[in-house]
Amino acid sequence: SVLEQASVSDVTQSGYTVKLELFEQFAADLQLPLDSGENIDMAMVDYLDQIFLDGADMDDATRLYAAWCWRNPSFGRNGHIRLSRVSRALQGWKKLSPTTTRAPMPWIFAALIATQMVRDGDLVGGLALITMFLCYLRPGEAMRLKEADLVRPTPQCSFWTVNLHSSSRGESSKLLLSDESLMLDSSDLLNLGTFLDRQRTGEPDQPLFKSQYPNVKKSFEKAQEKCGLKNVKYVMYQARHGGPSHDRRHKLRSLVEVKQRGRWVGDSSLRRYEAHARVQQEEGKEILQVQLLVAAAARSLDTMFRAASLLHPAAALPPL
Repeated sequence: SVLEQASVSDVTQSGYTVKLELFEQFAADLQLPLDSGENIDMAMVDYLDQIFLDGADMDDATRLYAAWCWRNPSFGRNGHIRLSRVSRALQGWKKLSPTTTRAPMPWIFAALIATQMVRDGDLVGGLALITMFLCYLRPGEAMRLKEADLVRPTPQCSFWTVNLHSSSRGESSKLLLSDESLMLDSSDLLNLGTFLDRQRTGEPDQPLFKSQYPNVKKSFEKAQEKCGLKNVKYVMYQARHGGPSHDRRHKLRSLVEVKQRGRWVGDSSLRRYEAHARVQQEEGKEILQVQLLVAAAARSLDTMFRAASLLHPAAALPPL
């Protein structure tokens, strides 16, 4: 109505529209349904987790909540549908210090969790996690990749390459960039491109990772619990923090190369992700016995993926 429209200024409405479009694009990319209050609650919590780990301000979160309730009056304080988990997430955001929540996921922990995912029958999820880590990808970016986006080596480039945000499909990044090339050249898993190629079916428009984000997320959480990590807990997005921190810690890439690979424009954005000193702190939270176990998992990752990619994903794997 005219009066309802007047309750929020035109400038605020424009801001609301942007917030809602970003959230709805996130849900569409990850195939998260928005067809019920419960599903909306779940999807918005996942989105808040992502933007929190991405360094967003709390104002971004509260404005999204306000935008949703303004456009959908049945929700929120004055409506009859409650977004209970979103309310809790906003309270948690207010309490948590950014310096204690955006810790980079160490490579050895990522490798251990990926190994457990594969042993649980989720080869696709394990490969997706390692690809997120080594390519500094957001979960949504990884899950949007198509078979055509994996490019074979050529005489000019001896590495497999991932083409991110394909212009042929009208895709672009948050910075409106398309066709960003990422070489799968990490010395930690040089055969990653080959393992990904074995998952292709020859249909260019099919997803490279043939699973849905909620399933991979659930598999990741279940595997992490099984790994016996007592003092650390991660979300998949922290793989994007872990990759650059790992590469800088071991001098695998220069700061400029890390910045280009992560597609960060400003140095302030890079600093939120590249924190290699904290990787050692994260590793030190677990006892020596656990550290030795996870280091062994990282060393055997190539062998494990090689064996698993030749078997049915649900087949039992030999002990590490």
